[in-house]
Amino acid sequence: MTIIGSYERHPDLGCEAIVFLDDETGACFQIQRDLMGGPRADEYCVTTGASAPIYGGAVKQWRRVDDNRFEFELTPRAGRLFGDDVLSFEVSPNDATLEELAAHLDRILR
Repeated sequence: MTIIGSYERHPDLGCEAIVFLDDETGACFQIQRDLMGGPRADEYCVTTGASAPIYGGAVKQWRRVDDNRFEFELTPRAGRLFGDDVLSFEVSPNDATLEELAAHLDRILR
């Protein structure tokens, strides 16, 4: 299983996102935030890409393990959406380095 990590910025949609996509199953974990001036620019959400977004601090904490593993501890509500309160996966970067993805995560999740 390979999880592709990418950073996306969509001015036309008014949001930016960190997307983790399982290239075998199509499963997706996204962390999104409205761009400055957007109605919810002060908070982020998580989604499967097809689900309704979950706002309200859905990620309790996250960390990088080793070089390419990302782990996310989710709130119970977000955990139900993804089937577990902890998501842990190795990431292959797509259009950004792992360091850039981590920097975007720090900024979006604050």
